[in-house]
Amino acid sequence: MAEIDQDMKEIKVMIFSGDLARFADSSFNDVVLKDRFAQSKGFTIQQFSYNCELSRNEVNTVYGQSGNVIVDFSIRVMRNDQILFYEKLKELAADRFSFVFNGSFDNGQFKDFDSAIVVDGYVVDVEEHAANDEQQALMNVKLLARELTYVHKSGTHLVLNISNN
Repeated sequence: MAEIDQDMKEIKVMIFSGDLARFADSSFNDVVLKDRFAQSKGFTIQQFSYNCELSRNEVNTVYGQSGNVIVDFSIRVMRNDQILFYEKLKELAADRFSFVFNGSFDNGQFKDFDSAIVVDGYVVDVEEHAANDEQQALMNVKLLARELTYVHKSGTHLVLNISNN
């Protein structure tokens, strides 16, 4: 049976404040990248969904408006430890958020990921629900997207501008 390295962890989906696409071409040894996307600054996604429909012509070129894209997600927040992110969500302002899929961390430092979606948009709704522990809250958040950037671990990315009605 293989031994599991307790210091190396893989988490299915996490959210970070910031734009991972900016660092897509940089080395994972980049100090800023490791600090900005440290495991302690992210949140494990409890639930995540969005719907983006595009019209395409016969040669597969996108045309027309995409309509509103609402990104809906839930996170569990430790109020004392993660107060900055918690307060940022409650501001209901525009920001960039990176949803990182299959991110791996070595001793809490960002190491690698499979893919990511960076959402540039406005926080339009935050619902807070108290957990059993008074120090925790479950937050349901809705973002109105202005732009979606799909990032692959190879450094390639695709930007989709959203036409909000």
